[in-house]
Amino acid sequence: MKKKVAVFIAIVIAFTLCGCKLKNIGEQISDSLNPADTVTADTDSTDTEPVTSDTLEITPENANQCVNFAVQDGKIYFSNKYDNGSLYSMNTDGSDLLKLNDDNTSQFCVSDGKIYYRNDTEGSKLYSITTDGTDRHKLSDDTIGSAFWNLYGGRIYYNNGDDAGRLYSIKVDGSDRKKLSDESPLYMYVLGDRIYYTVLEGTEGIYSMKTDGSERTKISDDMPYTITAAGDWIYYPNTGDEYKLYTMKADGSDRHKVSDDYARNVRILGDRIYYQNGLRLFSMKADGSDKKALSDDQVESFSVWNGKIYYTITGTKIYSMNTDGGSKQVLADLSVGAYCNVTYEVSGRLHEDMPEYRFEAMGMKRGTEDYEISYVMGLKVYEDKGNVILTADFSETNGDETVGYPVFNEMMDTMGLHITDVNFDGYKDVIILNAFCGAHANTWYDCWLWDPQTSSFKTCKSFSQICNPSIDPENKCIYSTGGSGASFWGGSIYKFIDGEFVLTNDLYTDWTGVKETALVDGKMTVIREVKYPEDDEEKAAEMEAAEMKYYQESELWQLNNPRWYWYGGHHADEWLEK
Repeated sequence: MKKKVAVFIAIVIAFTLCGCKLKNIGEQISDSLNPADTVTADTDSTDTEPVTSDTLEITPENANQCVNFAVQDGKIYFSNKYDNGSLYSMNTDGSDLLKLNDDNTSQFCVSDGKIYYRNDTEGSKLYSITTDGTDRHKLSDDTIGSAFWNLYGGRIYYNNGDDAGRLYSIKVDGSDRKKLSDESPLYMYVLGDRIYYTVLEGTEGIYSMKTDGSERTKISDDMPYTITAAGDWIYYPNTGDEYKLYTMKADGSDRHKVSDDYARNVRILGDRIYYQNGLRLFSMKADGSDKKALSDDQVESFSVWNGKIYYTITGTKIYSMNTDGGSKQVLADLSVGAYCNVTYEVSGRLHEDMPEYRFEAMGMKRGTEDYEISYVMGLKVYEDKGNVILTADFSETNGDETVGYPVFNEMMDTMGLHITDVNFDGYKDVIILNAFCGAHANTWYDCWLWDPQTSSFKTCKSFSQICNPSIDPENKCIYSTGGSGASFWGGSIYKFIDGEFVLTNDLYTDWTGVKETALVDGKMTVIREVKYPEDDEEKAAEMEAAEMKYYQESELWQLNNPRWYWYGGHHADEWLEK
């Protein structure tokens, strides 16, 4: 199994600081689209010459889509990843930092002195609070089921997660709740008296309906990836043309390509479009001309206000620059004081004839809950005279944030540091966690083998690829298993051959059956395979139960032995100290 380490740019792991929590507020939405009988508007399905910016009147309602970062009336509003995604504000010069709530605020809209937000601390319910942090109210018991809800004209439009994601609206005071459609919009934008959207299940295309749910019309066969509307125009990355930016009038006419760029997070102000191509910020005129690269930064979120662009890279710092990309400055560093430096030391002999060495793991920790993520930052080994004989630095720069190996707090007391003989040569080696995170909470370890010939440590990359390793000195092998799906209950066996760990036995299982392979004459060869019937679930279940029993009792596999651990944690320590 291969090591999988998530890159932390925002998206769906819970963090907690030294006294504060962080939840990555990014959210994955399915890209499939879908059905229903429709009235299809007459559309021009061919590219036309772009209209010029003199004829294109753009008057956007930029605050109507929910975001996690916004600027309005001289204030920056944002979800603070270093404080459990709580909502904060500060002035556009970086002063007057103010915490507004204690809720995990994954998306919000700011309007008329109030903030309307999805409260993920309270089951993704809809709440409101004033912009000074007072008068907090729950508006609805409905679950906000999508990241693409809108506020417009005194009403909030949302997917109701308690009703299969169907479209609802409600007044901003929580009254007059209405079901608008039996459809589940995927991407949605409300402007004027119309809702522009795609559907989660059904026929691909862009649809529109009135804000009361009537007059549903299909206006395009294109499949968009997000929708933005301004004036009489709709803008969208067209998935059918490599996500290039397209526009058309609100009735579906005058469809044409604006740019060959994949334009994400489109913001339209005056006659210019601000957008991300990849993660870099660009702007261009509304007709696609005069394209300008504004920054080399890999931007996570941004907002344009009063001649400036305000943005984050990883949520660590907040920046501003002019709309032409000049005069960049840091307004706030939210990571200050977020981490506590931690160390763990252990002493031991690599061999009974050798002196005692000291091993030191270093990390950065935030929060106290076991499931929160901290970082293992480095390792040092000192010989008996105090000289450093091994130094490893795990730090890396992710955007504007320095991180290390991601590890749940549960293991930050030891950081998975073990002095143990992994290659069965009679000399102990050193291992330390390089990953303990994710939905399956699997573990991987960096490893250095002691070489008695050179009296030095040597990196062992092959060990680092073994998921949830368990050492068996009697049989001189390493057992490995881990989360590979609900139907997987097999494992792998490795042996140290010619200076590296080699897969010698593998047991792969899924809902279709079992396949056992073994290393024969240098090649992995199928030695046993069982297929379950696809058309008889009861028989398939009986066969799977029989296979599990067979491998639990197998002399080689013994799958009921606790040495096969399915997730990391201190319960696995005994299988690494054998």
